[in-house]
Amino acid sequence: MSFIPSQTFSDSAHQAEIWVVELSEYLHCERNEAYDCLRSVLHALRDSMDLKAMADFSSHLPPLIRGIFYENWQPQHAQPCSDRMDFFASIGRRSVKLNDIGVEQAAQNVFKLLDHHLSLAVIKRVKLAMNPSLGTLWPERPQQSNSAA
Repeated sequence: MSFIPSQTFSDSAHQAEIWVVELSEYLHCERNEAYDCLRSVLHALRDSMDLKAMADFSSHLPPLIRGIFYENWQPQHAQPCSDRMDFFASIGRRSVKLNDIGVEQAAQNVFKLLDHHLSLAVIKRVKLAMNPSLGTLWPERPQQSNSAA
């Protein structure tokens, strides 16, 4: 029996590139800056979650973005953020290119990107796993009416 991947490496690379390009458009920056921003925020988010929440969240990410999420992960050194400012400081420590963007704007736009690509159910689980002070960084979703058939 042979394994047949559902995506090729080039498919995965293309999907990751779509995310980075979209984030660079949100931030009005170069792709390498958007990549650094995405990586920094994902790492801060990762270290703010417990193992079960991390595994659930990452299973919904495209394969190469999932790899970025877990890159250099050392669970024994992970320090959950105690509040919003601690989360921003965590992002700032991880980035070399956020000087012009700012950590709050970086976080808000990565969360906007995640909100655009992930289901409402996944986003709700991520929010529950995070420090409540970070909830306002996520974009507001319009209320859906219950009258949809």
